Amino acid sequence: MLHLALTLAAAGVPVFPCRPENKRPFTSSGFKAASVFPHVLRRWWSDWPDALVGMPTGERSGVWVLDMDSYKGATEADLPHSLPPTRTVRTRSGGRHFYFRHVGLGNSPGRLSSAWDVRGHGGFVLVPGNPGYTLEHDLPPAVAPEWLLALIRPKPYVPRPSQPYAAGEHDAYVAGALKAELAALSGAAAGSRGYQLNTSAFRLGTLVGAGALARAFAEAGLWDAATSCGLVAVDGERAVRATIRRGLDAGTKQPRSLPERDSTPMPDISRLLRKHKA
Repeated sequence: MLHLALTLAAAGVPVFPCRPENKRPFTSSGFKAASVFPHVLRRWWSDWPDALVGMPTGERSGVWVLDMDSYKGATEADLPHSLPPTRTVRTRSGGRHFYFRHVGLGNSPGRLSSAWDVRGHGGFVLVPGNPGYTLEHDLPPAVAPEWLLALIRPKPYVPRPSQPYAAGEHDAYVAGALKAELAALSGAAAGSRGYQLNTSAFRLGTLVGAGALARAFAEAGLWDAATSCGLVAVDGERAVRATIRRGLDAGTKQPRSLPERDSTPMPDISRLLRKHKA
């Protein structure tokens, strides 16, 4: 397996060691430790000589992988159209890994069905050459067709409020606060986006707790801003929704003290959200 790891690394493909019994990474930081440096790989395979060779999917390898799990009954007939010719690997369980050029997708397990997974940024696969993993079609990764991307990309998240938002006396203040937080998140730099999402969710949660902003509007705006800045593609839908929920929950428990009555004409918050999303 060391020879396989070194061969891939020489081609610029980062790899890391995985446990043969369960395919989990040996390294404490998982796939994030993947390396192309021979001395690192030799040390790893000296420590774990039976390790399998894993490859991170997403930006580092330049590919995302559509994982068809035949053990769970998946077949290509599940898809509405035929996949284009692309690099294809037969897996140990008899399934298939279809490789496509990276387009910013994160992981989305079970989006197509429980028997299909998407391995993008934040995921990894075992490469052909490992026991049970054979290269079935030795082709360059294809560009994924739009119909396939439409099936697996996150759908717009538009939560429905349990009751309609009622105009109040602080609408201009609330609209300004909402606009500022969504702009801060949309423009956040890589590396700070998760922190900004949590901060903005907390701040908007204080308005929700004060009864000045419907939680559904806050959730929808934060989701759209997190999508536009690329955070959803990197961290995944589940993690982003969880951060929004935690931030809003924490902020709701600390209601904001609102300013004196605002006589400024009330803006249309729904329109503001639509404009931000556009």
